[in-house]
Amino acid sequence: MMTTLSIQMTSPIPCDDAAVCFSAYAAGWGYRAFRLPYEVVCERLGAGDTSEQQIRLAFQSGKQRILDAVEGYGMSSYSGERISLSPEAL
Repeated sequence: MMTTLSIQMTSPIPCDDAAVCFSAYAAGWGYRAFRLPYEVVCERLGAGDTSEQQIRLAFQSGKQRILDAVEGYGMSSYSGERISLSPEAL
């Protein structure tokens, strides 16, 4: 799936529950908060381990896949909760 919206993402930050958290924004649907478990970053985006360096590198190299995944959540109902991305989403 190609991203057709102009989606902007914040830099990933480590969460205290073995995940990286970030937000995405696009005109027309506003902000959405996302959670990407380290396990998914390793399994689907190729991080070698769960070190901050590996997670950030994999996040950057997999940015287009992440953008494609979050695009699907843009027009759905949203009440402010953090959306956890599954391996299937990527």
